Amino acid sequence: MSILEARDLGIRFGGLWALKGVNLSLTDGEVHGLIGPNGSGKSTFFHLVVGRFAPTTGEVLYRGKALTRLSPSQRARLGIAIKFQITSLFEGLTVAENIEIGIVGRQTSMRQLVWGGSGRGGPSREDNDELLELVGLQDRRNDLAGNLSHGQKQWLEIGMALATDPELLLLDEPTSGMGTEETRKTAELVLRLKGSRTILVIEHDMAFVRQVADSITVLSKGEVLTEGTYESVKDDQRVIEAYLGKGRVRDAS
Repeated sequence: MSILEARDLGIRFGGLWALKGVNLSLTDGEVHGLIGPNGSGKSTFFHLVVGRFAPTTGEVLYRGKALTRLSPSQRARLGIAIKFQITSLFEGLTVAENIEIGIVGRQTSMRQLVWGGSGRGGPSREDNDELLELVGLQDRRNDLAGNLSHGQKQWLEIGMALATDPELLLLDEPTSGMGTEETRKTAELVLRLKGSRTILVIEHDMAFVRQVADSITVLSKGEVLTEGTYESVKDDQRVIEAYLGKGRVRDAS
C-alpha cells in the first residue's frame, strides 16, 4: 500500500484550475521529487496534502485512508510534517528551544505522547541533542535562532519537523537561497533520512534533485507532465519546454 496517494486531485480558484487530474503515489521510504516551473501547482499540492486547501475534485489518501475530512492538525497527528520554503522559527528562542517545541508538539491519541515511548514526562537533553546533531546544529544549541545563517535556519526548521516524528516529510524548496556548500549539506541530510521515512520534496535545483530523489513527478500548468527517474525525465522535450521554452533543463552531471 502506498503511504501517500493522490487520485484525480484538482482544485479550482474561481475559473482557474491550479491543479487538475493529478495522480501521484509514494511508497514507504521513498524520496520523491516534485518539480516544475513557477506556477505549476507544486506548493498547491502540498497545501492540499496538509489540509490547508480543500480539493475541488479527487482526494488524498494516507495509508489508504481518505484525508478529506481531517483538519491540518489531525493530519499532522497521523504522521505528516511539512517544512515550508519561508521559515517560521521562534527567532527569539534558542536553537534547542525551537527543537523542544517540535518535540512537545508531538502528541495525539493515535501516536505516542512521549518521545520514544520511554514514559518520560517530556523531551530530554538527549532527545534534543540527537536531532540537533542530525541537522548539524548541536554546536549552536544555545544560540538564538534569529542569529543563524539562512541555511542553518532551514536546517533548524527541518529539525523541528522531524521532532514531530513524521512518517511523511514534505520539504518545500529546502535549498532555496543557499550557496553551494549549504546545498551540499542539505543533500547529505536528506540522504541520511532516506529509508527511515518517506520524503516528498519540491525543488528547482536539478543537481540537488538528481542526488536525492528516487523518482520525480513533473508538473506543468497544474497537471502531471511526466514522471520517472531523473535520467528518464531530464531529456524529455516536454520537460525542457515547460522549464525553459527552449534549450534544456540543466544537467547535474
